[in-house]
Amino acid sequence: MTRTVERRILFSILALYAILGVTYSLVSPVFEVSDELWHYPMVKYLADNGLQLPPQDPANPGLWRQEGSQPPLYYLMSAVLTAGINTDDLETVRRQNPHADIGIIRPDGNANMMVHDQAAEAFPWGGTVLAVHIIRLFSVVLGLGTVWVTYQIGKETFPDWPSVALAAAGLTAFLPMFLFISGSVNNDNLSNLLGNLLTLLVVRLLKRKTAPNWRVYALIGIVTGAGLLAKLNIGFLIPLVALALLVVSLRLRDWRPLIVGGLISGVITIAVAGWWYWHNWQTYSDPTGLNMFLQMVGRRAIPANAAQLWSERHSFTQAYWGFFGGVNVPLPDSVYLIFNIIGGVGLLGGVAFILNTLARRRWSLEQWLPVAVTILWPVVTFVSYLRWTAETPASQGRLVFAALSSVSLWMAVGLAWWWPKKAQPVLLSVVVSFFLVVAILTPFLVIGPAYALPETVPPSDPTALFSEADGGVVGLLDARVLTDTVHPEEYALIELDWQLVQPMSHNWSLFVHLVTPDNVIIGQRDIYPGEGKLTTSDLPAGYAWRNPVAIWLPPAAYTPMTLTVEIGWYDLVTGERLILSDDSERLAIGTIELQPRSSTLNVPNPISVNFNNQVELVGYALSDLSPQAGDTVELTLYWRGIQAMDTDYIVFAHILDPSALTIYAGSDAMPVEWNAPTSTWTPGEIITDTHTLTVREDTPPGIYELEIGLYTQEPDGTFPRPRIVTPDGGMANDFTYLTRVRVLPKE
Repeated sequence: MTRTVERRILFSILALYAILGVTYSLVSPVFEVSDELWHYPMVKYLADNGLQLPPQDPANPGLWRQEGSQPPLYYLMSAVLTAGINTDDLETVRRQNPHADIGIIRPDGNANMMVHDQAAEAFPWGGTVLAVHIIRLFSVVLGLGTVWVTYQIGKETFPDWPSVALAAAGLTAFLPMFLFISGSVNNDNLSNLLGNLLTLLVVRLLKRKTAPNWRVYALIGIVTGAGLLAKLNIGFLIPLVALALLVVSLRLRDWRPLIVGGLISGVITIAVAGWWYWHNWQTYSDPTGLNMFLQMVGRRAIPANAAQLWSERHSFTQAYWGFFGGVNVPLPDSVYLIFNIIGGVGLLGGVAFILNTLARRRWSLEQWLPVAVTILWPVVTFVSYLRWTAETPASQGRLVFAALSSVSLWMAVGLAWWWPKKAQPVLLSVVVSFFLVVAILTPFLVIGPAYALPETVPPSDPTALFSEADGGVVGLLDARVLTDTVHPEEYALIELDWQLVQPMSHNWSLFVHLVTPDNVIIGQRDIYPGEGKLTTSDLPAGYAWRNPVAIWLPPAAYTPMTLTVEIGWYDLVTGERLILSDDSERLAIGTIELQPRSSTLNVPNPISVNFNNQVELVGYALSDLSPQAGDTVELTLYWRGIQAMDTDYIVFAHILDPSALTIYAGSDAMPVEWNAPTSTWTPGEIITDTHTLTVREDTPPGIYELEIGLYTQEPDGTFPRPRIVTPDGGMANDFTYLTRVRVLPKE
């Protein structure tokens, strides 16, 4: 490949990236990209307050929430870019969908985190929308820098292998998730560039044959300081910088690279970033501000162990390749499969290349040193990611993009090295072309449709009218129950046609309940109209739309049961409901048969709740789903031992109010009234275990949860509980809810 051809290909990759990056930024609605609804308010605060950092208070988090605890360089730069724009309309643009299914994929949509005003967000932009698009364009430019850096790292580490350097740039440029984040307001865009740029500088430092001059050290210090002021994870590169300076000193037998170089780069790093860490120390007694960040964003209730992290590998890989919106707009499964095959073969092939090169001793130490940086940095980044996500639920592959250049490089090496030399460019071109095709199609076939307005229907005469006190009226045109029979952990599907009869002053939420004959809600769905994309106060009279709704049945839903499907409207803020003509608040539109899932165990309500791979709850029965205060109900649990145990667990069963953790009925006993300790169980044997629950006479009428679990009583006074193992191997809570129970007033 000639140098001219190589440059043309690189220019084409950069140009295509720029076009795609802008496309993603335009197709993704404002504040519908990961955490953009928190990132932009941080920028606005700085722009409106003379670049002063916002106060962080978990009791009053502000619109920026945890982002106010992030290193501020990206936000400061964005604030300078948009300081002259009047963004007082933020609250009218940033209208959150209170029922958004963030991190959850539902068959009835509701992926949008915002309710959008199409006219306000249309071109020509103004106010907040203009500011967001300017910052998005700035982010695209930062991403362009990352693509260029990827190519440069490839050229430095494999100077005689241009197809690998170009392929690494293409794998970065056309990665859908990288494009998605690059087209958004997100501080990752700056930290991604700086993390990969610092990798390049260290690689070049280790390749030098002569002592570096002060400009090299100064540039390293500037990039390191900027990196520390962009995101905390860049700090993990500092030991690699120090190690590189030590290696250069040893190789040149000159102490100046380590001492002088370390002093120059270190002083500049502190000068650039030190003020922010000092601010945190003075304000929060924590130089990184990390503890405040965790207070704002929230920790896991139970820190993730290795099994839990392994169970989250799918969400990690999805969010590396492309998982859009609020982590709820996925690519097709077939695309993920192909991406995973390419990534798996590439990275395993990269490991094989390293081992083969070591075994054959094909490289000298001088060749290995710069290459080692591109190996160590992804490993360090991934380990730090695991440490972070063990504390807070953030299993997203995009969080390792600070090492994306190195990952793409080794993926390209791993895919190509074992093919004949002439076939390597062809193979890499095919892989990069696949990335490019997916990247081109994704905005139009995946992201855009997720936020399209709902299907409209012809206006007609409503069959039922729901009215608000202010005179607004919404009418039901038609209701169709599409599911005849449903099982636990399945969706019941209905379809509703609505029409706004009179303009409404409030934003009403639609509710659909699946109700037992005892009036206990087994399944429910609360959603803004039109798949979550509409607000009733925006709609003109006469507007009619189709509203699919999917109601999920919980795993332990009590079966068999005939469920009534009821619909209505309520105000999420006040709890007020719309009223029908007969003064009722709910309308029954049909029934659905809830049937038990199939099982060979001949137990009622077959379920599978795995406690620490030792005990499995396989079924249960309850004598009364609607007892009166003071009544006694019998709960029968069907257990199966998974393995032989030394531990004797105590079973607890509670009827409780989960919001206040108030227990209104309870039982704590070893199985079968203390007569069948778990240490005596034979694996596979079914144990029938009955508990008597007496409902307190002072129990307020209401609907409560039936909670069960296991524990041991230790000599030190603690009561450790085994955690539930999910089907994918994760570790969940240490209790489970069975069915809801309605407590009636005592007669």
